[in-house]
Amino acid sequence: MYSKYVKRFLDVILSIVLILVLWPLFIIVGLISKITTGNIIYKQNRDGFSKKSFVIYKFQSMLNGDEDRYKRTPKIMRYIRALGLDELPQLINILKGDMSFVGPRPFITGEELPIEPEPIIYTMKPGVISLAVANGRRKISYKKRLKYDYIYATNVSFKLDVYIIFKTLVLLIKQNIRGESWKK
Repeated sequence: MYSKYVKRFLDVILSIVLILVLWPLFIIVGLISKITTGNIIYKQNRDGFSKKSFVIYKFQSMLNGDEDRYKRTPKIMRYIRALGLDELPQLINILKGDMSFVGPRPFITGEELPIEPEPIIYTMKPGVISLAVANGRRKISYKKRLKYDYIYATNVSFKLDVYIIFKTLVLLIKQNIRGESWKK
């Protein structure tokens, strides 16, 4: 009941409220993105529910090129990424029904997953945040990420979603206070 009806209802209401409240931040981050990278929105094909491909939206935070990611990311955009503000356009993905606030992070379309058979993560909408994000963000292995995604997919509940949201917020705050999410 929760994962089929209530979760979607909460996603729609919360995404509308956040878009209305955060629109000035959308404009500020969009302008910074345009000035520093030349583009506002970064689009990428990702696999979602039933492995159906969709376009994920983020604020462009890196310059194009072959250099490593750190060198291609302007300093101010490192801060924006560290705070997760580059992910704000994913509120539109939630509103469209491509994503949910909480769920397994979507994989890049065509990316080979190191597990067989077809992962359970494709039985639900991908999320902006996930149990894997809450347990280490970008610092955990691929294999561990899939393990957390499996745990989430087999235990979806309102209580777990609330836990993941608060654990992610605490992690973001701790990492940004220590400066470890924006330094190399």
